[in-house]
Amino acid sequence: MHHFRAFAKINLYLAVLGRRPGGYHEIDTAMQSVTLADELLCEPLPGGGLAVECSAPGVPAGRGNLVWQALALLQDRGRVRDGLRVRLEKHIPTQAGLGGGSADAACALVAANRIWGLGLAPEELEGLAAEIGSDVPFFVRGGTRRCRGRGERTEALEPLPRSVWAIVKPEYGLSTADVYARVKTGLTAREAETRMLLGCLAKRDLAGAVARMFNDLESAAMSVRPEAGEVKAWMLSLGMTGVTLAGSGSAWCGLCPEGLPVDRARREAGERGWRMQWVKSAEQGWAEVRE
Repeated sequence: MHHFRAFAKINLYLAVLGRRPGGYHEIDTAMQSVTLADELLCEPLPGGGLAVECSAPGVPAGRGNLVWQALALLQDRGRVRDGLRVRLEKHIPTQAGLGGGSADAACALVAANRIWGLGLAPEELEGLAAEIGSDVPFFVRGGTRRCRGRGERTEALEPLPRSVWAIVKPEYGLSTADVYARVKTGLTAREAETRMLLGCLAKRDLAGAVARMFNDLESAAMSVRPEAGEVKAWMLSLGMTGVTLAGSGSAWCGLCPEGLPVDRARREAGERGWRMQWVKSAEQGWAEVRE
């Protein structure tokens, strides 16, 4: 049995630049892996079949899961006769903007590449990942990376200094399609803000980068669910900084200062029906667990 963890992501910034042919949007974003993770338990199947099991409600098993699709693609391109059974244990909430499904797919590519002994380089895996979903390539390596195009073109940035973040997920989810359908592009130039934030990341200036975090999807998300803004306001009231929407939501992330009233935060989040988790920045998008 091979055990892997697939890490979630947050967005240090997300600029929506315009609409591409085919309905996708052109984006420019910096993604950061964090230690909130799904678990993939992988067992070789010599007969060549694929099996993906997941007990989480609302998450498809079998062919409907991105993990199965990733494995089938790698099996086909690598002309692999062996198979794999994956038991997926979900901890990353869905419809949160944290990239859980994409992280699982990328981790499955990495895991199968190792288990099947294919020896594919990260660049080759990223090429396959781009066929599965726009942000799947990021998770092949993860860490701190700038992603452009639909999100599929990635480049490494200086690793973010080790930091602790809060992720707050309200009880409702947000559909990526619904949020992007309401985003307004071309109203605000983000080039200067992006350049300054990237400059801070290059210098590993955490405070400077956090002070400049933004997400162009926030207003669109709040037009879908006006109460989403309550989460941000509450996090700011506790002294968190850089509070921004994760992807298209519905989760929010914020850097935790020293002295954060943890007990109060946990109590108040629970009273509101919100799921609150503390995570650390991670240097890659997955980890193999040696047991």
